[in-house]
Amino acid sequence: MKNTELLKKVTCVCTALVLMHVALLDVTAAVQPDNLANAARQIQNNKLYTDSTPCIVSTTYPAEDVVVADIIATQAPYFADTTGVVDSTIAIQRALDDCHAAGGGTVFLPAGKYLMTAGVTVPGFVTLRGDWQDPDTGTDYGTIILADVPSTTDNLPALFTVLGSAGVMGLTVYYPGQRIDDVKPYPYTFYVSGAGGFMLQSIVNCTVINGYKGIGACVDGGGHEMMTIDTVKGAFLYCGATAYNQSDVGTWKNLTVSNRYWAESGAGFTAPPREAIDAYTRKNTIGLVLGDLEWTQFANIEIADCKYGMHIVKGKRIEFAGSLFDVKIERCDVGIQVDSIDTRWGMVIAKSQINGSKNAIVNNTFGVVKMSGTTLSGGRVGGRIIFKDIGEFFKFIQSIFKNGFLANCKYLFECGALDAFEVDYDAALHKPAEQLFVVEADKNGAQDATPSIQATLNQAAETGGVVYLPAGKYRMNAPVTVPAGVELRGATSVATRDQQGSSKGTVILAYYGLNPVNSDSDTALVTLGANAGVRGIRFFYPENSCVRPGLFGTVQPCTYAVRGTGSGVYAVNVAIAAAYNGIDFRGCDNHHIKKVVTCCYSNAIHAGGTGGIIEGCLQNGTVMARNGLNLPNRLDEGTQMFPYLFDAVTRMNTEYIRLTESQNQTLYNCFAYGVKSFLVNANSADLLAFNIGADNIGGTMLVTQGGNAAVINMMRWNGTSYRNDGTALKMVNRLTIEDKTERTVK
Repeated sequence: MKNTELLKKVTCVCTALVLMHVALLDVTAAVQPDNLANAARQIQNNKLYTDSTPCIVSTTYPAEDVVVADIIATQAPYFADTTGVVDSTIAIQRALDDCHAAGGGTVFLPAGKYLMTAGVTVPGFVTLRGDWQDPDTGTDYGTIILADVPSTTDNLPALFTVLGSAGVMGLTVYYPGQRIDDVKPYPYTFYVSGAGGFMLQSIVNCTVINGYKGIGACVDGGGHEMMTIDTVKGAFLYCGATAYNQSDVGTWKNLTVSNRYWAESGAGFTAPPREAIDAYTRKNTIGLVLGDLEWTQFANIEIADCKYGMHIVKGKRIEFAGSLFDVKIERCDVGIQVDSIDTRWGMVIAKSQINGSKNAIVNNTFGVVKMSGTTLSGGRVGGRIIFKDIGEFFKFIQSIFKNGFLANCKYLFECGALDAFEVDYDAALHKPAEQLFVVEADKNGAQDATPSIQATLNQAAETGGVVYLPAGKYRMNAPVTVPAGVELRGATSVATRDQQGSSKGTVILAYYGLNPVNSDSDTALVTLGANAGVRGIRFFYPENSCVRPGLFGTVQPCTYAVRGTGSGVYAVNVAIAAAYNGIDFRGCDNHHIKKVVTCCYSNAIHAGGTGGIIEGCLQNGTVMARNGLNLPNRLDEGTQMFPYLFDAVTRMNTEYIRLTESQNQTLYNCFAYGVKSFLVNANSADLLAFNIGADNIGGTMLVTQGGNAAVINMMRWNGTSYRNDGTALKMVNRLTIEDKTERTVK
């Protein structure tokens, strides 16, 4: 049977299921009147929602990927009400818990209004996802949460508590009880507690129309790692975000704190005049309160009309250190107030605009606030602030009297400023056809799933689409090829990594590729055709532990886990552990690598071609130790990680990212711990790398040969910063722990 004929039959079956489901709901509604409206809403917004899951959801508003739902919370047995009349809190929590019990995945809330009278917890490896309209493009919003929760000055309970490898995505939150002339306190809208798996929580594509406390992380204790903020917009009457005690590096991108999101929301959301909101927030609101965050990376942040734009405060464990790029703070009393910072180094700011009517920046510490290409305006500037050269210092002196200056950097392609570097923070990946093909194979990792996976991929080749691996462990004894225009997808909508004792979601156990003839060129485990991708899957090589009996501190060469063979390939929300080589996108134009977490022994990412993007990626050996896979030869984090992994293998051998003959490559918000080199660059033209960090490196952080490159906001500990062989290398805002002085870049 041809695939097109099969798809027609599947569509007919799904339609029949929906009609049967609606009929059953009519009977149910006769017994449960509150659910009567739900029955009529199984077909809503002219879109068909089947009760056969997993399924593709065709959203009302544009989504960056194809939305695959494992549970639709408006359907049986949950019946979350879409009118905002009936309380949906219990229904949503039940759907989330059931999804977690099934192994993880995505719970979808279609466009509509959902009343919540209490908070919910998003369990590990589960995403609560809605249909999101960007508030800068319209005010219908899509999936709206009506947060009718008790007013309290307490931080908790939050509206959404997000656990490790979990996420909230595509929601718009409105507090119907809030008024600007009678401001009520509320707990945090989104909260990362550090419990239940403390690593990699995601808040993506969310709007808060009239929040009080926005995002909170470990404010009331606990610790977290790798929190991901990506495209969050809102108005807040107390603070946009408060975060403490983060170790492994978090990334914040596309965060906007602006009162326009309430003022322009319309009468249905009790929108006050903009000037009334501004008057309140200028006296009461802090955009970001940042405590002990280690190396956190911020890009494209906008904050307006606050008392403080950013307030760097004393941490609970250590002190703040971080990188800021493309930050715009305006109409605040103080742009950035630094009251506590890691005095061994501090923070770097580049390509930014900081405005404060009283002070643009106040540094009350002995730590460094280092700037380049940054405009300060408004009041005076105080504290220890470092400039790249004496010319910038003179401009700073002038700014004290002239209320502003531009801190230009002469080293960057001779252009004198950083404004020439534009970054597409919303670069679109290839989006496959909305056709779903579900793999049926052993989910316990006992039987080889390769034939089933390849057969399903072949089935998708004719139309394109998503080949879906539901939550489970899949053994692969042989390689597979993903045809052009096809996505191999696991059970998540956000980034995940194994948690201590928990490995839900989709995991591929790779038993192919060890000891090849040529680890660099032999066939990869997964080979991608043009415009093909892998998303939401974690790869683990069970036979390549560095603590195999009698072989402690040794590993085996292996082929790449993922290789691209054409333009438009991508790897998103992927993890790769115990691999020798990770991703190979050499020669692949317009590739995109995003939120990839690795522990690779030789090379995690190798890329080339024109117009590629690598963002939000991290390498750390903790992914080897912190898992619940119950595999032999598991690395013990306390006694074995440093002697047998970092010191014996990765600090000696791992070149985290390699770029070969790339053009117009962008690399940002990436970090590595315990590698030999962070970036090895060969003959690349117009490379832009910013907000990059390497901790405990064994060699040279940046090794570059030929071409030209700009590196901005580079943080390091151990090793050396760079080695240059003939590259037109321009470096801005290097910062090393303990403020060590290094030679001038040549």
